[in-house]
Amino acid sequence: MIVPLFLDTNDCRHFSNDARRAIGEVCADAEPEIRSLLGDLPENIDLACQTGPFVIPETGEMGTAIAPNRVGWTVDYRLPGGVATIARTQLRFTLFHELHHLVRGWVMYCGAAPNSFMDGVVSEGLATVFERDFGGRETPWGEYPEDVENWVTELLKLPVSAPYNQWMFQHPDGRRWIGYRAGTYIADQAILASGYSAADLVLISTDEILKMSGIGLVKPNNAMHATST
Repeated sequence: MIVPLFLDTNDCRHFSNDARRAIGEVCADAEPEIRSLLGDLPENIDLACQTGPFVIPETGEMGTAIAPNRVGWTVDYRLPGGVATIARTQLRFTLFHELHHLVRGWVMYCGAAPNSFMDGVVSEGLATVFERDFGGRETPWGEYPEDVENWVTELLKLPVSAPYNQWMFQHPDGRRWIGYRAGTYIADQAILASGYSAADLVLISTDEILKMSGIGLVKPNNAMHATST
């Protein structure tokens, strides 16, 4: 069961009764479908909801895989339509993405430390393809450019300690979502070569996904934990 937790006071200042009801309904509707595709989800999952400005501008919200049984969801209550509208239009898709992370173990806390920067790239790519193919959301962070293979080459050279936000969200050179978009390309290539889906590949290692996609992995020496969204 997905249990929404509201990380504000009980005066419903940001999470009105309508918003709380909308979030609960989306969780209840999406959960059976996602569980039918990802069989290894924990029985109980907390959805920690909070308001704040750190969201994806295109959607007004953002999910984070925090721990093996907890997902965070941030929503900007100031946007047109408010929290309830954003929940009804976006939360279902975000649940598809973040719950794929839970099964794969790509979480901020209590998960295995990454062996390479590509662990994050591949995990985000698979989750993006999962939300696209099974959830139905086409995303700008899932669209890769014609020169995406050059992006993959850049990422393969990075140490695991490379600045995560820079390569996954906003690069100083102006590119956005480099890791997500390259990861989506890698996932698509692996799916095309293997005939499996992003759900089937949820537990397949980064190295094996890269092999399926026809891409080799060069492992840097240093190791440090990364974040997951």
